[in-house]
Amino acid sequence: MIKAISKRILRPLFSVGLVGVLFAILFIVLKNGIYISSMHFGGLKIERFYLKLNNKFLLRVGQLDIIELVKHKPNKKPPTIAAIARYIQYGMWSMDYFEKITIQEIDIKPNIKAHVFFDGHRYEFTLPNLLKGQFYLQERQDLHLNIDHLNIEPYYAKIVGQATYHKSTQQLNFNLEISPTPAPNTRPSKLKIAVQGLTDFKSIALKLNSNTIKHIDFLKPYFKPDKHQALQKWLFGNIAFSGFQIKDAKLALNFKDKRILKTLQNDLSVQAVVQNAHVIYNPKLPPIMAKEVDLEYKNGQLTIMPKHINYQYMRLEGSQVVMDHFGPASRLVASIKNAQSFAFTPIKEILKAYNIALPLSQFKPAIGADILLTMQFVPHATPLLFVQGSVDISAGGFALYGVPLYTQSAQVFLDIRPTSKIVYINTTHTRYQNMADTDNRITLDFTHKTLTSQATIYKIQVNTNPAINNNPFSLQRTALPKTAPTLRLSTLPNLIAKGVDTLAFKNKLRQIIQAQNAAVFSQDIIYATQDNLPRLNFDVDFSKDEHTTFKIRELEIEGAISRGYSLNLKNIAKLVPISPLAHYFAIKRGALKITTKDLKSFKFFGTNLDIELPLYRNDGLRFSSFSLLGTFGDRGLEFFTPDKAVMGRIRGGEKILFINDINFNVDEFLKAKMPAIKELLNTGGRYPTKEQIKDENIFIRAKQLYEKQHKIPPNRLIIQAQNAVITFKGFPFALDNILATMRDGRFRADASYHHASLAFDMAHGQLTLKANNFSGDYLNMVLQSVTTQNLIQGGLYTLIGGYKDNVFSGELKLQNTTIKNFKLLQNMINLINTIPSLIVFRNPRLGANGYEISRGKVLFGINTDYLGLEHIQLTGTTLDVDGNGIIELAKRKIDMSLNIATIKGFANVINKIPIVNYLILGGDGKISTHVSLSGSLDNPKVNVTLAKDIFQAPFRIFKRIFTPIEIIIDEIRKGMKDEPIRVPKKPSLHNP
Repeated sequence: MIKAISKRILRPLFSVGLVGVLFAILFIVLKNGIYISSMHFGGLKIERFYLKLNNKFLLRVGQLDIIELVKHKPNKKPPTIAAIARYIQYGMWSMDYFEKITIQEIDIKPNIKAHVFFDGHRYEFTLPNLLKGQFYLQERQDLHLNIDHLNIEPYYAKIVGQATYHKSTQQLNFNLEISPTPAPNTRPSKLKIAVQGLTDFKSIALKLNSNTIKHIDFLKPYFKPDKHQALQKWLFGNIAFSGFQIKDAKLALNFKDKRILKTLQNDLSVQAVVQNAHVIYNPKLPPIMAKEVDLEYKNGQLTIMPKHINYQYMRLEGSQVVMDHFGPASRLVASIKNAQSFAFTPIKEILKAYNIALPLSQFKPAIGADILLTMQFVPHATPLLFVQGSVDISAGGFALYGVPLYTQSAQVFLDIRPTSKIVYINTTHTRYQNMADTDNRITLDFTHKTLTSQATIYKIQVNTNPAINNNPFSLQRTALPKTAPTLRLSTLPNLIAKGVDTLAFKNKLRQIIQAQNAAVFSQDIIYATQDNLPRLNFDVDFSKDEHTTFKIRELEIEGAISRGYSLNLKNIAKLVPISPLAHYFAIKRGALKITTKDLKSFKFFGTNLDIELPLYRNDGLRFSSFSLLGTFGDRGLEFFTPDKAVMGRIRGGEKILFINDINFNVDEFLKAKMPAIKELLNTGGRYPTKEQIKDENIFIRAKQLYEKQHKIPPNRLIIQAQNAVITFKGFPFALDNILATMRDGRFRADASYHHASLAFDMAHGQLTLKANNFSGDYLNMVLQSVTTQNLIQGGLYTLIGGYKDNVFSGELKLQNTTIKNFKLLQNMINLINTIPSLIVFRNPRLGANGYEISRGKVLFGINTDYLGLEHIQLTGTTLDVDGNGIIELAKRKIDMSLNIATIKGFANVINKIPIVNYLILGGDGKISTHVSLSGSLDNPKVNVTLAKDIFQAPFRIFKRIFTPIEIIIDEIRKGMKDEPIRVPKKPSLHNP
């Protein structure tokens, strides 16, 4: 019994003792430390294991390989948060037995290794190039984590703070501070972001704010070197500020969201503020500055809202910038608003920096802008630029392609894309001086480098007179009032009576000269309104460098601007309906090209010009379609035709025209419908008196002498002509040389043909001429228009005459000439041969060699319908003629009454003549016969009449049609009394 009890007692004691011995042995071993070089437990591998017991355990592990344990197992469910919390709790309980734990290397994955250290209070762990941290973990009622520091090395971030896990709610709340760690080649940042959060490990809610920093260089490490280079350059090179602060940021995430990064961008809400921001959009431009900028990140986009923002002197209140699509396709949208201000230059410079060169300058009106600028950032490429918006221009002046304009209002619309750059310009009542008033719709295509414009015409008036062009703008057609003549003929008698050397007379001379030199030819080159030109299209092509072309389609006008300028009017007929100047000179058609290199000296070439002028070539063709070339500029105008038939020069007030082998028709000139010619011939129905003309001539001579003495360039027109034929009243007059001058309201022409001379003067619509030493051969040439036979042989002729009120009155003197082959004369001779009593006294020479005239005089007048012969007085060797008559030109009818003296010096035989009723014995011993001629001019009827009939018709008819010519001729002769024979000068004009 006792033995049995003893055994039952000894076994436990033995067991306890054995365990005690084992513990003692283990204690002694642990006290001395256990080292195991390598051991394996399933998927766990341990190298250099060392365990020692002091007061608590001390553990060191060289390498811990848990790669197999942490491999992802698809079928194995991940532990719950509660289980993880229990594992942490159990781990913490276990850690209470350790004084220090050091694991030099934990292999989690082949390329991920960690280091862990625990000194009984704090934990340290290191994941090289990933994480490095130090924290304290405590268990009270809940689990408390105090993070001394946690460095996230790939993101250059440092975290400090506390976290508490509540077991009852299984939620973790934390309060952290995140700050950037220094990165290579990056300025240190003092940024500190305070983060508060709560998570149930299924979702998380965050709230954060920051202190104020002065730069954003800490963001550089977040951009990969080979990506987002454009965005990096813009953010870190173009943005500067004195302070940046995140005021509030919020984020809520669901960890089960498969698009968590997308959700993060969309759900993150951030509000921040920037102080004294400077933003550079382009290195060529000054920065945009704002005293304060509010930043708001919301719904995946960052909105930048500046306050007190300006660009140079532009106020940009209301402008903002939006960035979205963060990542490889980030986008920046800037809304630029500028209230009405005088700030065109900055806007122009902005567009110019993006290769948009607006052809606008000299802006004076206020402008407002509302522009949307979008920059699409593309990896490894220049950002794509989009510009949309408008620029509103108030009333004021500006320049388009250097041309000064004024507009009541204008709008510039921008549509700039990577594939196209288009600017639309709409203007209302755009005016160029007093010359144009239009609405314009302009499209500038900078991709294809073209400009198209559609203009609605209100008024286009371009005048030859700069004073009209530069006049203050008027909606109506502008015409400067014609000033009263400075010289009044009624004042001349008193002025001349004082003497031509008096101060009053010389002052009047200077006034007249100044007024004359200031006079400008005034005629509208173009006058267009909505009635004759409602719309006008204008196209410009500047696609070629340094070569711009333009077209006006409706008018067929083309031009080019390169190293020089050219303007090509391809069809002048298109301009005629809107060109009063073309109508003034009766220009119907043709083409004209004008070129210049410096806009100072111009060359022009006109082809197929059609002008209704009374000019003809030697072959009889009208000089209407011709070419003309020349130059004009500071030195005046010079022009000529390619065949040198016409050449001219205009310098100042002097105009010289040289004509060669061109014929002029005076009849057509006097009947011309060309307004320029009609104006030249128009006297207004007012004719000065003889005394007034005399006084005016005295004044003009004094004026021209004054100009010569003081070397004042005269204001005159000079016409030199060679080999010309002048046609007057249907008769052609050939002339070798002509020199014509128009000066001081007087037209004067001198002409010559061999030894003959012609002087021609015109003033106040009245014409006078004197022709000397013209031969019979010359008259035969003149009379070719009415007969094919030579009617005159030998002799010299002198003509004095005048033209007034469409009537030419003249006196023709002739000597030593013979008239033959003249039907009128032959019929008269035939009549004498039929009268037996006259045959007795007939001179045998009469009719043999024609009618020989030793001297003679004819007073005549001629108008459109009639040739009136007031007095015919011819003295011949065989026959004397004295009488008058009238010829109806259109019907070629004659009505003439003549005294024909066939017997001279035979008064003693008068009683022998049986038909005394038909004969008169003159005091000079002549016996005359009364003869009447009537009927056709080509074959007139000749009848012997009674003496008393000589005083009847046709003389009475002549008086009804013509003013007494003898009185007119006497006045003309008085004006030429002391004037020497005038001979034209040698031609002096050369090829311009």
